[in-house]
Amino acid sequence: MHYINLSDSAHKAQQQPAKRCLRTQIMAVLVAITALTTLVACDDFVFGNVNINYNDNPLEAKPIPHSGADKYVDSLKKIHIAEPLTNNDPNGAFANWATCLAMFKEGHSHGDGMMHGNFVYHNAPWRQEQFAIIHNNNATWPDVQVQKQSTVTYLEQYAGKEGPNYIRIIGGRLKRWGLCLYFFDKDGKLMNDDILNHSDEYQIFFTVSDVDDKGNPYEITDCRGTWHPKRNRFGEWKKGGTIDNTPVASPFFADKTTWKQRADATPKIFEYTYRDTWIHDAMGDGARELFNQRLLAPLTRKDADWAVAPYDQDRVGLKGHFNFDLDADENDDLHSEWPLEITKRTDPATGEAGKYTRPSYLLPQFYLSVRVMKCPKGKKALIPRNEYLRRHSTYEFISELICADWYNPDEPKDYGADSQWQEVIRFNIPIKVYCSSFDTDPTAIDPNDPFYYYLGLEIGLTPAEALEASQNLQTHGVGGGSGFGNWFL
Repeated sequence: MHYINLSDSAHKAQQQPAKRCLRTQIMAVLVAITALTTLVACDDFVFGNVNINYNDNPLEAKPIPHSGADKYVDSLKKIHIAEPLTNNDPNGAFANWATCLAMFKEGHSHGDGMMHGNFVYHNAPWRQEQFAIIHNNNATWPDVQVQKQSTVTYLEQYAGKEGPNYIRIIGGRLKRWGLCLYFFDKDGKLMNDDILNHSDEYQIFFTVSDVDDKGNPYEITDCRGTWHPKRNRFGEWKKGGTIDNTPVASPFFADKTTWKQRADATPKIFEYTYRDTWIHDAMGDGARELFNQRLLAPLTRKDADWAVAPYDQDRVGLKGHFNFDLDADENDDLHSEWPLEITKRTDPATGEAGKYTRPSYLLPQFYLSVRVMKCPKGKKALIPRNEYLRRHSTYEFISELICADWYNPDEPKDYGADSQWQEVIRFNIPIKVYCSSFDTDPTAIDPNDPFYYYLGLEIGLTPAEALEASQNLQTHGVGGGSGFGNWFL
């Protein structure tokens, strides 16, 4: 027989209302506490009792902008070096530096000096992230090793080719090329934040170099080579001209051999914009010009809304971007008329294919001089502001001085001051600007435009194939994704 204990069942039934009543009371207390907290918070908001913690700003709580540099950084952190190193800054922020990773990243302007890294297509006809590793090898010149696996394109790799021993650059007004430098010490520690903490003593300058990566003089070449348009007996342009692709010595640099001469000419080749941040990883904001940017003392990060860019920026050079918007040489007789016919533009009178009428731009191959320089504290910003900037400044404690420009550490001497810059590190990275996005006519894009001709020439494609491969490249990645579309500088 089976017996049922009625007394236990009745006792449990009596306990259920009591438990429900207790839970109700607890919930009522929690709701009351929440309501009180909400009222206090609303009261603070309405009456302005809100304090922003600039060291923990939710606007900065964005994902760290990732790039192809991540895998290199992870590997370089594991390298430990025991042998002696060249140490020109024994008591400074660059003491015991052993390795530097340089990343060149393609992007586009985001206005007001900002850059947004382009979405990375691994099968694109050009590489959008390229790397060089510089080793402090206890020699006069650091050893620069271009990572060929980062310069070879997908199509070249598929064909069994190797990447070149130089950084490939596409020039043009709309292109930006970010440069990030990651310095590591002999124990594999990333030094960037320590360097930024001593930014009042350092600045990195960028110019066309007078010597190569081994310290030897070299000749800057024009990668366009030469061409010869065809003419009729009346001297009129006719289709059927020829191009000699052999690089020639650049006439523009023929009389410029010293570092100073090439430095003064550098703005004709590229411009550099400093984009150093308060900490190494602060690169997630692409909407406000100075929000993440280091400012000169006495300005702090709280003063970003009042600063006057770029004059109030603390220029270091660990982060920044280049624009290879070259000046056209109107006196260039070797490249006065493009010899290939443009099939999408015809002469209304004759119906024949038309000629390319825009000027073509110098495509230089050179070494980029990267000079880490140090000065005594208080001697970094020596260039006085002009009267216009002082008169229109909105910040009453703004500095009266600005940093030297990116290509001229000796500039303060022009103002009767001694900059006292001393070179700590210098290395030279091989660069080739092999085509320019401005060498094409947007009103009649044609495979015979110089841009597609030289793009195809560099990577082994016909001009028509280069035009086809360049189409429909997306610059903005959705949500960052595998293309690292959230990368800002």
